Amino acid sequence: MTVPSLRDLYDAAEKRLTPTIEAVVHSEEFATTTAIVGMVRREAGKRIEGAGATLWHLVNIPAGSDVRKLRRQVGELDYEIRQLRLQLAEQSHLTRSTEED
Repeated sequence: MTVPSLRDLYDAAEKRLTPTIEAVVHSEEFATTTAIVGMVRREAGKRIEGAGATLWHLVNIPAGSDVRKLRRQVGELDYEIRQLRLQLAEQSHLTRSTEED
């Protein structure tokens, strides 16, 4: 008697289970359940984040949401500074061109 290899066991299990799993995954109930679980997870995450932020603020420490907001603001300021530098360089170039003529 030969002992089946791990690959043989895997292939046999896959062959038997795949139709059932595919039927479940493609069902309307699965789609609905997945959507509900996603909404519950997002809502729970928001509530946990809000509670954590409140706790950090109580001890006068910035929360993750504060840091994200500041990072976004710094990014916006960096963009504005780059735009201003480009405008100044262009204006300087135009001024020099006009003075040389």
